[in-house]
Amino acid sequence: MAPIRSLLASRAVLAGLAALGCLGLLISTLDSDTRNNLSWKYNNNGGNNQNDRNIVNPDNNQANTIWEDASTPSSQLGKTLSQYPGRKPRTVQAMIEKAEGYYQRIVRQRHANLQLQQFGTPNFNPWNAVMYYWWYFPASFVCPHDIQRVGPLSDGGKWICGMSLYEEQPRAKCVIYSFGVNYETRFEGEMLDRTDCEIFAYDASVASMGPEATGPRSTFKPYFVGRTNHVDAQNKTWKTLKTLMQENGHDWIDILKVDIEGSEFETFDAIMDDFGDVLPFSQLQMELHVREDMILFPDFLKWWERLESKGVYPWWTELNLNPTFGGEKDWASEYCFLNTRGGSKNLLIQNYV
Repeated sequence: MAPIRSLLASRAVLAGLAALGCLGLLISTLDSDTRNNLSWKYNNNGGNNQNDRNIVNPDNNQANTIWEDASTPSSQLGKTLSQYPGRKPRTVQAMIEKAEGYYQRIVRQRHANLQLQQFGTPNFNPWNAVMYYWWYFPASFVCPHDIQRVGPLSDGGKWICGMSLYEEQPRAKCVIYSFGVNYETRFEGEMLDRTDCEIFAYDASVASMGPEATGPRSTFKPYFVGRTNHVDAQNKTWKTLKTLMQENGHDWIDILKVDIEGSEFETFDAIMDDFGDVLPFSQLQMELHVREDMILFPDFLKWWERLESKGVYPWWTELNLNPTFGGEKDWASEYCFLNTRGGSKNLLIQNYV
């Protein structure tokens, strides 16, 4: 037993030394003002010691609560980075540049896996357990701002990048387009409640939007969005995104929400044809449908990589489990994309303090 006790004792000593080393390293990274303002917690007198307070000295006005109740407006939550002593703000552009470098590593891994799984031969199966369909397309970019879920917890809710920015911006700088509403408009309703954004919604399969999203800042028209402007055999009107933006007098969209049941591929082919290298939105919330009667894997891969070539990258994904409940493959998934282009029109790529 003695050797075991000695071994345990030596491990405890090593662990203690390691902890002290990490603490020393942490303190050494702080600037002198921060180190001078540190106030360590100890409690030897029933919690009445004057130092039994926040680790940052309240006299330095740094002991404010960072997070409050979820109902508090985002503009009142937290503090700017400049309020934290010794903390250097990281610019949005620097974060995006780093994320683009990391993202290319994912692209290389995708291509390596495609080769390993014999893509281009009859042996390739995008639904096998070794490399499942969606694993080729991970949401591996970054949202350089706060991330909030807006709308229902169930199908129809969306993850929004930089929600606090939209809450703070005047109406003229916030435009949302929503394709495919089908009476599920709790996302649109919450955006109207929390921001001054204007919403332009289109869906020829319904006669109106749901009750949550009606009002003076909400416009609905029974159109489908697609590759061309036309009226189909069922007397349904189709219009391109470019045409709709021209009719509304818009040159930029802050949030583009798309849920059009498999028509997204030809629609976005048209968008990429019409707008070239700079697509006209800051972020894209889109449900992708990859059932084989909608699109084959090689065509989806080509479409996906074309979208990437426009500087539009996925930062969040959420699998739609509804097909699973019916015993089908998981052929639908929500994706959130950030557009890294657009200059001053794109609210999400600007630098903030």
